[in-house]
Amino acid sequence: MFNLKYSEIISRIKEEKSLSDEEIDAKIKEKLKQLSDLISKEGAAHIVANELGVKILSVPKEIKVNRLLTGMNNVVISGKVVKMNDIVNFNRNGRAGKVGSFIFGDDTGVVRVAFWDVNHIKEIENGNIKEGSVLKIKNAYVKANGGYKELHLGSKGDLEINPDGVDIEVSNQPVFGFERKKISELQEGDNNIGVFGTIVQVFEPRFYDACPNCGKKLETIGDSSQCKEHGLVNPVVVPILNLFLDDGSDNLRAVAFRNQVERLLNVDNSKLLEIKEDANKFNGYRDDLIGKQLMLVGRITKNEMFDRKEMTIQSVIEVNPGEMIKELQDGV
Repeated sequence: MFNLKYSEIISRIKEEKSLSDEEIDAKIKEKLKQLSDLISKEGAAHIVANELGVKILSVPKEIKVNRLLTGMNNVVISGKVVKMNDIVNFNRNGRAGKVGSFIFGDDTGVVRVAFWDVNHIKEIENGNIKEGSVLKIKNAYVKANGGYKELHLGSKGDLEINPDGVDIEVSNQPVFGFERKKISELQEGDNNIGVFGTIVQVFEPRFYDACPNCGKKLETIGDSSQCKEHGLVNPVVVPILNLFLDDGSDNLRAVAFRNQVERLLNVDNSKLLEIKEDANKFNGYRDDLIGKQLMLVGRITKNEMFDRKEMTIQSVIEVNPGEMIKELQDGV
């Protein structure tokens, strides 16, 4: 079902009919009066839009980010990948799988996109979809998560990567696609949560060998390290970085893997391998990171051993500290 806010209905009417706020408000008040206040303000706005010929619930052949509505299906949209998130493995109700996600935008805004189909996720794993890639996504659907709209692509969806002749300008408006909270407000199970704070402690990274196909840690089977699912493979080295973030309300231990470690330390994989071989090379990176103010986005779990909340980092976002502090003070 579509979940359209009153302000969005008004915006659609203004956009298509060039009416002022006062003119639209008068029509809605008249409709409420006619119906003896038996419907909501949103319902009256829907009726007014319909009478004016504004098809606010129709899905155009191709849509812009700012026109996405919760509940839409069969969405066709073109945009550019702005920021990649790590692929996340999950096990839900006995069903194992993984989800790939990224921030995707056009000239009207940005939105989080989630891929659930293994073939689409392979395009991320193989490096065919990366930051800067232009995508045309087809047969997607829109869901709400933490008060934000998200675009999801399942097995029935399709996509074109870097289609010929398509270039996308991306809006620079600060739309993040996650729910922001203070550390003191975090609850176990929170997902897609953004916390802005200062990094106050960083621990030396650890590394493990993982399967290049599923990303799971290799296990010792006989005399060799193997993947339970894929057997003998050429392992990839996965870094793990633990740190503490403080936002004034409390502090939080957070852990980063793979790409997010590279983002935090501002290094590529070759530099991480150098750190793996010589831990002393990490000291300079640690000194640069401590005191840095960042937005960390991730999911919150409970560490039973230490009885504390912890974050698994899904995305690292650099923001203007002055602007962020002002937004938080204003309650945005």
